[in-house]
Amino acid sequence: MTVTINLPQNVEQAYLAAARTKGVSVDALVTDVLVSNAPVSDSAQRPELVEEQGIPVLRTGLPLDPPVVSDTLDAIRRERDLSVLGRR
Repeated sequence: MTVTINLPQNVEQAYLAAARTKGVSVDALVTDVLVSNAPVSDSAQRPELVEEQGIPVLRTGLPLDPPVVSDTLDAIRRERDLSVLGRR
């Protein structure tokens, strides 16, 4: 698909600079932005609660944000440490 858009000069410059910084073309950068923020279609995967190895898992079809993963792992490690120390 080919799309022509008219952006304010400052927004255009921001995309050009971001593309240069990442070492990609503006087309590639804008494609990545659009694909990453695409609206969910009706045929998209619906969230599903499944059990894996006895643990409930919510499958949404979307990736987790890195801070969510990091915070969750930190909480698990803290609970494990407290358990090992006999404080839980």
